[in-house]
Amino acid sequence: MRALRYLLLLLLVVSSAFVASSAPRHRRQIDLTLSAEHDDKDDETELALEAIAGLWQSADSRTKVDGSASFVHRTQGGTQSGSEQDFRLGLRVTFDR
Repeated sequence: MRALRYLLLLLLVVSSAFVASSAPRHRRQIDLTLSAEHDDKDDETELALEAIAGLWQSADSRTKVDGSASFVHRTQGGTQSGSEQDFRLGLRVTFDR
C-alpha cells in the first residue's frame, strides 16, 4: 500500500512537471497602490487599494489590454457615524499606430 502511494505521488509530480513545461508562463507586473487619508474637519477617514496589471499584449506590442480593480472604504465619525464601501473594476484597451 505504501509503494502505491509513492507511485501515485511520483506520477502526480511527473504529470504536473509535464503540464507546466507544455504551457509557458508569462510574468506579469501588478502595480499596487495603498492610500489613507483623514479629514479632521469632516471627521472622515478613507482607505483605498488599487491594483493595475497588463492582461494581454499583441505580438507586435501595438495592442494592449490592461485591467484594474479598486476598493475604497470610508468611515465617518462624529454625529454622522457610519461607513461606506466602493468597488470598481476597469478594462482599458490601447491601440498604437
